[in-house]
Amino acid sequence: MEQLLEDYALVEEANKEITMMLPKASISLVKRGTSVLNLLLEWIVNTAKHLNDIDKAFKEREKQLAEKLVRAAEEKDRSLAECHSIEQELEKATRERDDARFELQCLLKELEDIKEMEEEAGRLQQAVDEDTTTTIPSAVYIAQLYHKVTKIRWDFDSDPSVIKGIHYGPDVAQPINIDSTQHSKSFICDHLWSLVSTEW
Repeated sequence: MEQLLEDYALVEEANKEITMMLPKASISLVKRGTSVLNLLLEWIVNTAKHLNDIDKAFKEREKQLAEKLVRAAEEKDRSLAECHSIEQELEKATRERDDARFELQCLLKELEDIKEMEEEAGRLQQAVDEDTTTTIPSAVYIAQLYHKVTKIRWDFDSDPSVIKGIHYGPDVAQPINIDSTQHSKSFICDHLWSLVSTEW
């Protein structure tokens, strides 16, 4: 733009010099040509100013767009980083959920096993209660009956191979001490029955 103004000033100077050198008859023609040339130069100067303004506006707009593009790129990077962070949190939450599900399944299985054990314990307890109410009283009754009939008090603390006890007969108490390894079962049975009184 500055160069164009300098060129315009040189043309004006040359025009003045040409006008002074021409005869007076040609001055009006030169003035008309100069007027046209001035108009043309003015148009060129105005157009150059307009183009300069457009160029400035374009560069300003280009600068704004470049800054906007940089901000968009930074925002994109932030968004990608945030997206990556969210993905990692989602993966962690998924792992924790899977671990919690597995632990819950294990606890449910353990609870089911405990329930089965409780049911089995209940059945065993019921069987024991039935045996206690049925077997023990009958065993006690039979033991008492044997004692009343035989009048023998057994020594259960002795060696299992030795049959020990005391027979309370009508006259005296007689100790019993039989080694089962030395006598047959029939001998032992006959001997014990021989102690029982036949008188009622």
